[in-house]
Amino acid sequence: MTGAVFRPLDRAVEFVLFLIFLVFTLVGGLQVFNRFVLGLPLSWSEEFQKFGHIWMVMLAIPVAYRRGAHLGMDMLLRLLPSRAQRAVGLLTEVLWLVLALAIGRYTLAIMQIAWTQESPGLGLPMHWVYSGMVIGSVYLAIVALRRIATHFGWKEPRPSSLGVH
Repeated sequence: MTGAVFRPLDRAVEFVLFLIFLVFTLVGGLQVFNRFVLGLPLSWSEEFQKFGHIWMVMLAIPVAYRRGAHLGMDMLLRLLPSRAQRAVGLLTEVLWLVLALAIGRYTLAIMQIAWTQESPGLGLPMHWVYSGMVIGSVYLAIVALRRIATHFGWKEPRPSSLGVH
């Protein structure tokens, strides 16, 4: 049951990441071709790459966190008794939630300031650019809450490293 609730969200985020990476690669290749073969560099590709990076990173962080793929130093943690290990694990999950909420809160404040601004190269409203950080932080908070719930007996389906559930 729990997999049926969150699996569509997880798959949608992974699909959006795939699309961003695909477009990223195509635009990067087009820029290299135009610059070095045609001698006509694109004026907008660098800005597109920067903004795409924001979206890609902010969506990839919770995906990696959900999969347990973030680098962690657990050498000292393994020396603790199992009860202390679980407590530190729960504290870590809570800190992820706090981080997600802080990123979301402060990004919303920045979005209010930048609401009427446009990017110089693409002419995009800057709030569209920053919205990737808000969406990523909301998804990160959802993943953190799911992981916190596992400390209290909720069974989270374990994703494979290939994203196949």
